Amino acid sequence: MTKWRWRELPWDTLERWGLNLQVVKTAVAAGASWALAHWLFHSPKPYFAPLAAILSVQATVAESVARGIQRILGVIGGILLALVFTHWLGLHAWSLAVLVFVGMALATRLNLGPQGIPQVAISALLVIAIGAEVKGYAWARALDTALGALVAAGVSMLLWPPDFTPDAVDTLRLLALGLADILHEIRQNVVDGLTLAHANRHLARARAVEQGLHQARNAIARAETSLRWNFWHRRDQARLKQLRHALGVLDHILIQVRGIARTLFVTAERDVSRPSGALPPAVGRHLAHLLALMGDALKCYADLIREGDPEAAWHLETMLAAADEERDRLIAAGGAWWARDASHFLDIAAVLVDLEKMSQDLAVSSRMIVPVVAPRPQPP
Repeated sequence: MTKWRWRELPWDTLERWGLNLQVVKTAVAAGASWALAHWLFHSPKPYFAPLAAILSVQATVAESVARGIQRILGVIGGILLALVFTHWLGLHAWSLAVLVFVGMALATRLNLGPQGIPQVAISALLVIAIGAEVKGYAWARALDTALGALVAAGVSMLLWPPDFTPDAVDTLRLLALGLADILHEIRQNVVDGLTLAHANRHLARARAVEQGLHQARNAIARAETSLRWNFWHRRDQARLKQLRHALGVLDHILIQVRGIARTLFVTAERDVSRPSGALPPAVGRHLAHLLALMGDALKCYADLIREGDPEAAWHLETMLAAADEERDRLIAAGGAWWARDASHFLDIAAVLVDLEKMSQDLAVSSRMIVPVVAPRPQPP
């Protein structure tokens, strides 16, 4: 059974005409806030309610709630300041300037945000200019604003609140695949002959993949925001916890891949006259196979992040078990060469340590995402 997602709804076709869900939500919130304000407060033209609703509706429920709170606090703060200033100083050009300065300074100090800070000054200005002529204007404005903000939050909660968890999944998967590609490229150069140019390119690419890590962090933060106050997608909270864990694992693996690339760069730079670091054929062959297995394990991990099914976890554990066996073969294949060439032995040992850490991280993470991996049925 396919899990319901917002992007499966028919609104996608309407977006070509500018009729996206944000436009629909804003229109509904504006109309509903006007009707409610007119019904509750008997105001003939409660335009501050739809104005607050229009400015408060955002992409996610949490953002809509935050914007609404900022506007309400800004309006109340502006009204209070206006009442104090008009009582003590009166309305003058200089007192108006002082009022705006004090209002925005206090709002900034209280971190009212981009909606609340100017709202303090705007509300104070309107109350001074209009409040004296219209009885009850100040608090009617506050009530209309509060109602509009509440309607905006309610509409955001009820009308298909977005879930950005799938975007975070895709970003993490691409990061895992990018790390896998680096290991496969290193493996190919180990087979063909690792040169200083190859090693330098691998090191540069490993550093460049770090941009993907930043994108993944931002995607998960966006997903967390979309699930806050989102009652339609509460079940995705557990999925989001898995994604945060996977992000930490990929962060560690990026460090390990970068360490492997740096070690091979130092190896190639130490003796540019001997491609592949003069590795014995058996050692080079086993190292290349080990790198390929870990690259394939990362591809399985990418599938595990996306699907979370036991089959992907089984493939991952199979790859990790094969990598452990290949690591033992590599150590045995070195034989007496380890003692004859201490510098290259230390280089290979550093690579093996990074690969071992990577394997442990993937194994632990796999068991967290899929706690029990069912044995794969054997063919008859």
